[in-house]
Amino acid sequence: MTAADIARLDVPLADVEQQIAVLRASQSRHAALGNVDEVVADGDAIYMLRHPELCSTDDDYPNWTPGRAS
Repeated sequence: MTAADIARLDVPLADVEQQIAVLRASQSRHAALGNVDEVVADGDAIYMLRHPELCSTDDDYPNWTPGRAS
């Protein structure tokens, strides 16, 4: 992937917030059903959405910052 390609992966904050809301609803449903593994999986996904900086290193995508236009 080139720098231009990776920049297209950046999404608006409102989209990320919507994805988190869907995952929280899923997490609540799974918790009510006692599906502990799914509750944890949803929680992990929420964490990764809230902290994209933890999903890669600067060496993975040099000169690219999430949220910054290329």
